[in-house]
Amino acid sequence: MSGGLKRILLPPPLLLLPLAALACARGPAAEAPRQPATLAEALRPAFFADALGRAGGGHYHGTARFAAGLAAPDDGVTTTTDVWVDRARNYRLAETNDRDGGRDVVRVGRELFVALRYGKMIRRVAEEPEPTKLLEEGLGAPWAAWELAAPYAKIERGAAAAAGATEYRLSRAAARTEDQAALDGDKGVRAWRAGVVVDTLTGRALVDDATGALLAVDLAATFTTKRDARDLKGAVEVHGAVADVATTATVAAPPFEELAPRQRTVPEQRELLAGLPTTRMLPPAPPKPGAHGAAPPAAQKVKAP
Repeated sequence: MSGGLKRILLPPPLLLLPLAALACARGPAAEAPRQPATLAEALRPAFFADALGRAGGGHYHGTARFAAGLAAPDDGVTTTTDVWVDRARNYRLAETNDRDGGRDVVRVGRELFVALRYGKMIRRVAEEPEPTKLLEEGLGAPWAAWELAAPYAKIERGAAAAAGATEYRLSRAAARTEDQAALDGDKGVRAWRAGVVVDTLTGRALVDDATGALLAVDLAATFTTKRDARDLKGAVEVHGAVADVATTATVAAPPFEELAPRQRTVPEQRELLAGLPTTRMLPPAPPKPGAHGAAPPAAQKVKAP
């Protein structure tokens, strides 16, 4: 055997050494650890919904109060929200408020069930982006409060109350943080947010390191803004927590009623259109005898009977 072949055809034990080294390099010890989600990421509704799915589902229970007033924030609404997400990412949303409002939304596969409080549960096809948007709305209260507080928030890492989770503690910063991303969003009907001055701010949040799921949040803030050149006092308070992670029961379709299509009859149509002018053209009159080749008279517009 030539020297060249001796250098190429290594003994089998030596051939296995590079493969073993490669396998070790690709093992768990060589994988870069996943960076914990930032607080802003964990609070964002789209990220929150996706993280719950990655965690195998869970039950989110939360309350949120938003209030405002001229002398004090004495006019507000409190909303209680429950969201159950199962392993298949089907979900049920139950929402009520202290103004006698609320809704129930269930998504199972390709079917979506929606009912307002005291209303009928109606089934329809789950066509995106509606099912995803409804889920994000149900998980959106912490983010709505954070949007108001963020420009004045001071964020510090705390001692996590649970292993594998990161705790964030919130307090009011000495001055407004010029967060350009937040300022860019304060346009149109949201323009009033650019003039918000946060007076007090306290809170904490717990975020799962593995999935980025928001496990708990408590946020309370008071603020001042302007309306018609007058100071407007506001307050927001949000509390929420996720339980039953990866053990939530399978979401089932609720009892529902079909939305029957209604056919309008000809008499109904005439009754609804009575007295309205019509643009329907009358058929041309038949030609008079002996007037062959003559052009038919112009069509006339008539009113509906």
